[in-house]
Amino acid sequence: MKTIVSIRSDVRALKSENRELDELDFNMRAQLSNWFSAGILELRRITYDSTPASIIETIAKKESVHPLQSLDDLRLRLGGGRRCFGFFHPSLPDEPLVFIHCALVPTMASTMQEIHDHTGTDSNNPAAAIFYSINSTQPGLAGVDLGNFLIKRVAAQLATEFPSLDTFATLSPVPRFRRWFLNKTSQEGKFAPTSEFIFGDEAAMEKFLDCCQSASIPLPPATSPISHLVTVLEDNENKWYEKPELLEALDPILTKLAAKYLVLEKHRGKPVDGVSKFHLSNGAELHRINFLANQTRKGYQTSYGIMVNYLYGDSKSIDDNHLSYVNGEVVVSEAIKDLLC
Repeated sequence: MKTIVSIRSDVRALKSENRELDELDFNMRAQLSNWFSAGILELRRITYDSTPASIIETIAKKESVHPLQSLDDLRLRLGGGRRCFGFFHPSLPDEPLVFIHCALVPTMASTMQEIHDHTGTDSNNPAAAIFYSINSTQPGLAGVDLGNFLIKRVAAQLATEFPSLDTFATLSPVPRFRRWFLNKTSQEGKFAPTSEFIFGDEAAMEKFLDCCQSASIPLPPATSPISHLVTVLEDNENKWYEKPELLEALDPILTKLAAKYLVLEKHRGKPVDGVSKFHLSNGAELHRINFLANQTRKGYQTSYGIMVNYLYGDSKSIDDNHLSYVNGEVVVSEAIKDLLC
């Protein structure tokens, strides 16, 4: 089985240069979907003390959403107030195929700092289960629907273990938001974005410019407000996220831009953002956009620190949301609708 999965990984790597491999890739994915169906997979909790070291090593190496900082960081993620689960196949009993990290917290977390602050010991009555990282370990299983089943299986198990849970949500990255923003603001001519699109309205633009002056960041002559915004966000020496004068002005600007990116930017009728596409197709709701939620170097480099809560409701709402997604609709909360006004 491992050899077949590895072969498909090679096929996927080669097919960009040889389109004749597309059919082989499609057929292999269909067969692997049968072999790795949800009913066959075993769900296991991964802990620091009882899980074999080889599996923990895989978890540490394959964590890509929030790279591990230290051994203590790993212990924290597998310790009290947290849960880590993985799917295993009978033919690959020592290799997690996909794994997910979850935090048990009092309310829906809006920042990674909240997750760090509210975990460390198990709580008897957590109100929210926050999925903050999901990773696949097998490139050869790309396109095989494992993550969807994993989230729902884990949610069901947690609901049994903690009857107090009434909220199941994610705290998800927006990995391509910064790239989209820079591409958008570099466009010229008829494709160039308007100031209204970037800033939301003139009042927000004027507030940003005033705050730049308060923070001693002068607007160079003949520089447009949009160009100035790009300069402020991209200047590594400036460190806008450390300037309180700027944060109040940048919060609504970046939050509204993230909403436009997640809801309005589509390809073939589906969101261009891969994380959003994954959760919305699973039946989640785009619930809340969080400013400065990930204050790490990677967080700033990918999304200016923005993260998103996707909310998983009851089985009926999940089914309804999935159907809406299939029909080309992005299901959003009232708070997100307000950002798009």
